[in-house]
Amino acid sequence: MAGYALMKVKNPPLTSTQKTWGVTIMIVLAAFYLFCEPFQPVYPTHKLRDEYDYIVIGGGTAGSVIAHRLAEAGNTSILVIEAGRHDFDHSIRIPVASISLLDPDKNLVWNYKTVPQEGSAQGFLNNRMTLPLGKVLGGSSSIGDMIYGRGNSADFASWGAGWSWSDLLPYFLKGERAMDIDSSQYHNTEGELPVSRGTEECDLSNAFAGAAQELGLKSVDYTSKDQIGVSQTLFTMKDGERWSAARAFLEPALNRRYKVHMTTNSVASKILFSGNRATQVVFNEDGVNKAVRATKEIIVTGGAIETPKLLMLSGIGPADELNKHKIPVVADLPVGKGLKDPMKMWLRYKSDNKVSVTRDKLTSAKSFLEYYFYKSGTWSETLQSQTTVFIDTKQSGSQPDININMLRAVALPNQAEILGVKYELEDPFNAGLYDSNTEGFTFLPTLLHPASTGEVRLRSTGIHDPPLIDPGYFSSEEDLDTLLAAVRYVQKLSGTKALAPFVSERVDYPTNQHPHDSDDYWKHIIRQFAFTAGHPSGTCAIGKVVDTDLRVLGVEGLRVVDNSVFPTTVSGDSTGVLYGVAEKISDIIRKENS
Repeated sequence: MAGYALMKVKNPPLTSTQKTWGVTIMIVLAAFYLFCEPFQPVYPTHKLRDEYDYIVIGGGTAGSVIAHRLAEAGNTSILVIEAGRHDFDHSIRIPVASISLLDPDKNLVWNYKTVPQEGSAQGFLNNRMTLPLGKVLGGSSSIGDMIYGRGNSADFASWGAGWSWSDLLPYFLKGERAMDIDSSQYHNTEGELPVSRGTEECDLSNAFAGAAQELGLKSVDYTSKDQIGVSQTLFTMKDGERWSAARAFLEPALNRRYKVHMTTNSVASKILFSGNRATQVVFNEDGVNKAVRATKEIIVTGGAIETPKLLMLSGIGPADELNKHKIPVVADLPVGKGLKDPMKMWLRYKSDNKVSVTRDKLTSAKSFLEYYFYKSGTWSETLQSQTTVFIDTKQSGSQPDININMLRAVALPNQAEILGVKYELEDPFNAGLYDSNTEGFTFLPTLLHPASTGEVRLRSTGIHDPPLIDPGYFSSEEDLDTLLAAVRYVQKLSGTKALAPFVSERVDYPTNQHPHDSDDYWKHIIRQFAFTAGHPSGTCAIGKVVDTDLRVLGVEGLRVVDNSVFPTTVSGDSTGVLYGVAEKISDIIRKENS
């Protein structure tokens, strides 16, 4: 369609010599991948000091940006404490590998489980949802779908002074390096983080865009102020490779003549205070307890689950919760309260066209050779389609309540195991989850702004014990109604002329006690099979736990910079928003300490 065509990359055919050598190289590299993890980022090693100007707890999205920007200030010493491992796994840079990175056996995620849910997760083992969040340098930017977004201007209305979308726009732009996006006031080409549309033309993505326009949606750039509509999806990738926050920001800072040190496999266990001021961090590095002092500030960037856990272990949290675990109260704050976790659904369709990323395509020699020689082909593509749609089912204004993406697969290897779907293979829905050679696609409507609220509490005072996570999914009936409206919209999309050539059969969910395709039928299915979108927030919210400069209330020398401070969820993937938040706070810290 006009103004929306994607660029097609055409490579010369492989010669017979390339094919012969390619197969040989494939075998050798496969062995290296299995045993050596080659092409590792080069990180310098340092002997840790007893004292630094700044200690950043977490080497994920925000931690990487903050370390980089503070280091740019000059004569400043910074320590980054990362609970996970280095980002040496070869799969991290391969775009198509996203789903495999969530496998707990790779040891790249916090494999959290919620407490048993009453009104959701009924189709999951023990009624518990899996929350696979990044536990590796780069955090979730290293393991996620690479989607780049900035939320909606209405999302920030309750964030407080200085936090409007317009206030954040310069910081969104600061780190962006737009690769193949039309130049405008909403994009920058000079930053550190590559942002692109992807390189391979996808007929299915174009059909998805055409279907949305058939239903009356206009074409927009969803990273601008005008978000409701159909848009090209933007990804943090360049030349067929993923770019994480660690690669774009932390790695350069560590390798320049900056005073940035890093320790991995190091779980922070407590923040110590001198009077009212945070002064030291105690952490466990490969089983050895250590303590380091911060002369200026401690910055916690652990995310919406780990950050409240660490604060509570350090005496910052609800007094009744801390007293229960015999932790002395430093500041009585509602840490862990207000958890919001957007949810999404599978709506799957089989196709007679070969449009999917199937198991055979993933494991073929052709895919390997295309990627090895040209960084193109199946391995260079994201599993997400290059089209995304934002709609407002309530038609209440300019803020969307549903985001619809498309996964270019009906099923993926290990998808069901990773998410914890029950093994009920006798019904066609669950059986289909394991058939990763089926051609087709999956719509993924996401509930952007859940009304349901939960909390994070301490399980114990053990640093390796996961916290108790209760998102309270669908405790508000409003969320069911909104996701139901999204299901009905997807049904309309699948019936458009644009998508007709790609739809041969809908993969139905299991039958239940309600009439098939009735509203009650779908609400039952949503309670069974809706799952986390992977962007929890709100557990250390602005105005409740931190001030508008993200300093923890009631203490000094301590700041939180991650999704936990978001007082509301954002419209779309939250990683791009966090880049902007980290840029803004880095600027504030530098000015305060100039």
